[in-house]
Amino acid sequence: MKLCLKILAVAVIAAFTYSLTGCASPPSFTYSNVSIALSEICSDCQGGAAAGIYLQYDPTRPGVLLVDGGGNQQGGSIQFTATVSNAPSNLTWTLYPTQNLLQTNPSPTCSTSSTPCSPTELGSGWLTGTFIVQSGNTAWFQNAVIGGVEPIYVGEALAQAETMQYTITYGQPGVTNTGLPTITPESETVTGIPQGSVLLGVSVPNNPDNPSSVTTAYQLMEIYASNPVVYMTPQTPQKPSGLTDSVLSLARSTAATPSTFQFYGGAAGAPPCETSTTCGAQGSTTVGSVDDSVIWEVGSSTATAIAGGNSTYGTITTTGLYTAPLVPPSPQPVVVMASHEQPSVYDYAYITIY
Repeated sequence: MKLCLKILAVAVIAAFTYSLTGCASPPSFTYSNVSIALSEICSDCQGGAAAGIYLQYDPTRPGVLLVDGGGNQQGGSIQFTATVSNAPSNLTWTLYPTQNLLQTNPSPTCSTSSTPCSPTELGSGWLTGTFIVQSGNTAWFQNAVIGGVEPIYVGEALAQAETMQYTITYGQPGVTNTGLPTITPESETVTGIPQGSVLLGVSVPNNPDNPSSVTTAYQLMEIYASNPVVYMTPQTPQKPSGLTDSVLSLARSTAATPSTFQFYGGAAGAPPCETSTTCGAQGSTTVGSVDDSVIWEVGSSTATAIAGGNSTYGTITTTGLYTAPLVPPSPQPVVVMASHEQPSVYDYAYITIY
């Protein structure tokens, strides 16, 4: 299912703020019920710009725009246009989280200002994509040019992503009593930017007597590639391969006092399932949905770890809370895994129980 009511632009990995003023504002403004409406065109989708047929929304998360970070199908470039009502178009575009640790060059110089930068012009620093403000009212999002990399946040970027609060607006499809299709505007306040996603906010001043008062619209964009990525903290380094050194030591549990450790992890960037069969294999029955869930496993090795663990090696919840066994197992160390089953990708941590 695709939602046709378009909201906000979204962009990818560099997080910085632009402030530009549009040139075609009307001579007078009411500053009453100021609003921002956005529309987008997929400029290089299969089928052409007019079709835009590969702009997709997650049917299980209304208002979340799915973006093919690898350029496998959807195309690589999306043009967003903001239209402001009842106020001058003095727009500020901001990408969240603003503390983005993955981008190195915030302002590429392109030979052609009317189109997004080419891979050669962008260089190797642009791993997930780019966001370029073409004018005050128009901005470009360009998908990843190097293999599709989902943004995974750490440090200050993660702290901001987890606490960011915003309101998204989307169209809820429905039908009338006579069977005609309808779109009902809905709004939802959300806390947190999920891993693998980027939030765009576009703001405009809504009170000439108070420059700090603004109206803001947001769009959440979830980036996916051919395969998801799994992230986990702490984790055993996978390069060089074969390392089994413990990343932490944990006391055994007692009958009176469980000994626990909270692992942080998950998956991001899984592609939307395309048929009911593939959706069923991923635990969903909704075509076009995304499964970014992980299975937490415990065992003596990555080959023998089992979901949820057991009394010998310790147990783990679906949220990554590990509880040590009553007796330190032998041999050691124990391995804790976060695994995405479709396809099989995982991260792991070797730990010692004493």
